[in-house]
Amino acid sequence: MNPSLVYEVLIANSELKEYFTGEEIQVFSDYLTCQKVEIDSPVMEEGEPADCLMYMLSGKARVLVEGIQIGEIEVGDFFGESMFSHEGARSATVQAVDSSVVAVFTLEDYAKFIRSASGFALKFRNYFNAIGSKRREQKQGLLFKDDRKYLALIAHNEMKSSLAEFVKQHSDVIGRFPLVATGTTGMMLYKETGLVLGRKVASGPLGGDQAIGTLVSTDNVCGIIFFRDPLSAHPHHADIEALGRLCDVYQIPFATNPGTAEAILTYLIKEGARNNIRNQVLEKYRNQQQKVLKGDA
Repeated sequence: MNPSLVYEVLIANSELKEYFTGEEIQVFSDYLTCQKVEIDSPVMEEGEPADCLMYMLSGKARVLVEGIQIGEIEVGDFFGESMFSHEGARSATVQAVDSSVVAVFTLEDYAKFIRSASGFALKFRNYFNAIGSKRREQKQGLLFKDDRKYLALIAHNEMKSSLAEFVKQHSDVIGRFPLVATGTTGMMLYKETGLVLGRKVASGPLGGDQAIGTLVSTDNVCGIIFFRDPLSAHPHHADIEALGRLCDVYQIPFATNPGTAEAILTYLIKEGARNNIRNQVLEKYRNQQQKVLKGDA
């Protein structure tokens, strides 16, 4: 099925026409790749990396959670919206009921899309995020709270192969922790090691470092391994510095090379490992803030 036929299905059967112009849908359809799925075959499976979303172009599929059918997917419906969420892995299985054709939109496709038509790309991302948030609220309820402590895995582009090699060598230890990383790093690690992210964030220049900083401030990070490229300038250098500062504020182990990363892993798997040194600077700051609120300062 060529892009023009993909466009025809989307414009005729999907909800996109209610939110986007024909031109925007045409541009989006150029980034979709068609894939045939045999009857009763999985289109995507629970627990896999959430690295793409799909549109049903022909046929029909069922949505399964732990083997129980919770929904159906018809022509024009999309699924896999967790690609744009913080979720690292699929929460459901999609299985073809008939011989089907799906249109696939991956994180790599989105990266190409945003480079060539950033305004259109961000509009589509916001749309899928909004739909995904609504669906997750329906499944989880508004009071869901993530209390996991993640090990963050980050690397500049020139250091990603080094991070992959490090994770491969220490997968038995790293696999004990829920992991957070960017979607592209997560895909690379899944291909190299089979490890699946528990949560994902945007790339560093698009706010990923800040997102992990937020997790640090909400006590959702046990350690950060950030293989930095020391010989290149980076447009988000201020974000990197801010992340390191937050690690100092909250006393989170922060490694920037394989040697310190090994030390962090050794520390984290030590039974009862925790920092017993009081953070007097943070305590003083919080006490001062309390005085300000009470009007004593």
